[in-house]
Amino acid sequence: MEINGRTGFFCLIGSPVGHSGSPAMYNYSFQKTEQDYVYLAFDVDLDKTEEAVSALKALGCKGFNVTMPCKTKVAELADELSDAAELIGACNTVVVKDGKLHGHNTDGIGFVRNLKEHGADVKDKVITVMGAGGAATAIQV
Repeated sequence: MEINGRTGFFCLIGSPVGHSGSPAMYNYSFQKTEQDYVYLAFDVDLDKTEEAVSALKALGCKGFNVTMPCKTKVAELADELSDAAELIGACNTVVVKDGKLHGHNTDGIGFVRNLKEHGADVKDKVITVMGAGGAATAIQV
């Protein structure tokens, strides 16, 4: 698909994002499903998060993914939070709908789903999480 004046966009914000495979993955999916969207990655430092989110809304971004160090700040900026995002205090996914930011956190659910798909049952188990980043926090909750 060719990018034109009607092409919608999604993106990733955080820092660093230059190594992210998300643009390749999403753009491949958009192309294969013939959707008129593009996915970009923007390197955004914590102190520029509020400005970046405001700009994304103003430019009509459909939604965005969030990585460190912006996850907790985006949760503060969201108009609404899912139960998981509220409990964790961080967002890794934002849907922009009717001009409002709907923040979600899919880190924990995604991790547990992957374990289950590989035969691991985590219910009522004591598990040690090695790490202290945003995803580790979500997994522990």
